[in-house]
Amino acid sequence: MAYKDPDVENFNNLFAPRVAELRGSTIPEQRASFEATMEPIPLAQGCAVESLDLAGVPAEKITHAGAAAGKVLLHLHGGGFAIGSIKGYRHVVSRFAVAAGVTAYHLDYRLAPEHPFPAALDDAMAAYKQLLKSGVAPENMLVSGDSAGGNLATALLLKAREDGLPLPAGLYLLSPWLDMATTGESYDKFGARDLIVSRDEIRRLATAYLGGKPDNAFTSPLRANPAGLPPTLIQVSSEEVLLSDSLNFANRAAMAGVDIRLHVWPEMPHDWPLFHPFIRAGLAAIDEAGQWMQQRLHAAALRVAA
Repeated sequence: MAYKDPDVENFNNLFAPRVAELRGSTIPEQRASFEATMEPIPLAQGCAVESLDLAGVPAEKITHAGAAAGKVLLHLHGGGFAIGSIKGYRHVVSRFAVAAGVTAYHLDYRLAPEHPFPAALDDAMAAYKQLLKSGVAPENMLVSGDSAGGNLATALLLKAREDGLPLPAGLYLLSPWLDMATTGESYDKFGARDLIVSRDEIRRLATAYLGGKPDNAFTSPLRANPAGLPPTLIQVSSEEVLLSDSLNFANRAAMAGVDIRLHVWPEMPHDWPLFHPFIRAGLAAIDEAGQWMQQRLHAAALRVAA
């Protein structure tokens, strides 16, 4: 397939051999390879990182001079619930923080298969409650997640809604994985073209995450009733296996009255802002998400002041 964006063409040529090799490797090997590629990428200019824990969950706080006082982003990283860490994701989270003008927190939640569901959700809930307890007002908070982290971010707010906790000003999802069943049309259409994600890989990761438990609305948020969720932005690629997850969730959310914005970007690989050093459109997507987050925080502040 010929791409109009030369960055995507170059990215595919560079990473296709690496991805093919990694798909036959063990989870520890995949984790090590991800860290080796992502951890050296520098933070956004002017950002500083502080290690801490949120209710016992290892975390990082990313600050910068342009952050508005009291405005917070809680980000949950991707990696299929089995790969990824705060070290590998801090570079992109720092860019979300700068684009949105907020202080960012992100978590080293427990990973499968060592810690299957609901370990990651329990960790996310504990951190969310701790931020609220520390004095972060819900109207000053945003929650975000990419790929499996988009699943976890959505499940977190569904659980918070169920438990009667206040919800944040907005939910940002990047290439979210929202359906463990892999039943969407895009799994068939793009299965041979998606460089990063395949249906077989998704099924293996789903098995590891579920750990023998049945699928449910907190493991496949596409099955949940989205009514009452905060305003939501979804960014997804027209070429990725997970496209149907976003399309179907956006449809259900719109029908339930959720203020939802869906932007389908052409040609991009799965989770392309993570690869912003190679694909300049990743930086454009980060800027778009940051502007939307600023708008949500401003709108929430006006509602509180009214």
